[in-house]
Amino acid sequence: MPGGKRFVLLVDDEQSILNALSRELRAWAASLDLEILTAVSALKGLEILSARGEGAVVVISDLRMPEMKGSDFLLRVRESYPAAVTILLTGYSETEEVQKAVKAGIFSYMLKPWDAEYLLAEVQKAYEHGELKRDNERYMRTMIEELKWAGEMQKAMLRPNLPSASGVEFRASYRPVRDLYCGGDYYDALAVSPSRYVLLIGDVAGHGVRAAMVTGILKAIIFPEYVHTLGGKDFSPSAFLSWLNTRVNFELRASSGLIITFLAALLDVEQKYLKYANAGHTHPVIVRSGEVLELPVSGSGLGFAQSVSYSEQSLQVRQGDVINLYTDGLVEPGGTDGIAEVKPLSLFRRVEYSPDYHRRLMEAALAESGRADFGDDVTLLTARVM
Repeated sequence: MPGGKRFVLLVDDEQSILNALSRELRAWAASLDLEILTAVSALKGLEILSARGEGAVVVISDLRMPEMKGSDFLLRVRESYPAAVTILLTGYSETEEVQKAVKAGIFSYMLKPWDAEYLLAEVQKAYEHGELKRDNERYMRTMIEELKWAGEMQKAMLRPNLPSASGVEFRASYRPVRDLYCGGDYYDALAVSPSRYVLLIGDVAGHGVRAAMVTGILKAIIFPEYVHTLGGKDFSPSAFLSWLNTRVNFELRASSGLIITFLAALLDVEQKYLKYANAGHTHPVIVRSGEVLELPVSGSGLGFAQSVSYSEQSLQVRQGDVINLYTDGLVEPGGTDGIAEVKPLSLFRRVEYSPDYHRRLMEAALAESGRADFGDDVTLLTARVM
């Protein structure tokens, strides 16, 4: 470790007390390969910590000292060196100062004169508490790095190469739950001919790595096993969902409590129609010249039954129509409570299409719900007919 071995710091304005504490703890410290450092004042203690603070394991301080009280000293230690576990040592009963030390996060306090056996037991407990904190912090850092990596991988897998065509403008936004970095939303836009496009959006219940792994499985099977094999044949959203339901039942047959909603649509910008089928997903919304149309057809979510037939609907689209597919996180910012705090038709009616359309939709949803952030993954996939 830079600056030397890890150490226990003893702070007291009486050298005799420091000598006695050092004798009591010498064998214990040696058994753990810890160094014992001493300081005759709080300021000297801060100097030592300034030079070697990262190695501080346990800090024991007297309460009554000139220049700075032990309670104030330990507060400084807590603020600057949170990994160090602190113990207050006092021969006085000063309730206010002890309370201050407790607020500073001390692990325990002991009265002078101390019992040698009790002292060793308290210091050992403080040491074990610090080691547990360090282990937890290491595990947390590792977990966060793994989540970040999973999030980057998921973004790379899910990020669609949005088709570019003169007859339609596509936009996609994906926002997993903050600090989880990855989630259970699926989205894609695929060209099956120069004027026909498959739009897909889905939602795996839950957040984080478990849900992200399921979306990865879906991504791995949908394009190569179904869309890519169409070979010029017409895409049927209902047939696709029936096929996907069968595949989900097979691939995820060992998973319990898994809920997946999905919506599939075919947009033909030459013939100006949208054909769609819905497996329990949020209803698409079309914004048309200030009017908002909800497409309410739905069916059973994926994986609930081995064989499911889905209803398929078609409608004509017009130039200027904005087709909005989205996951329920947009209108349920509370996440797992499942309460729709935002009315979809009102939301889409209120926000006009613009270059920052998705950002403004999310901001409007949060403003209406009164929440600072989303408690669920949010995905938006829009197609504007030109």
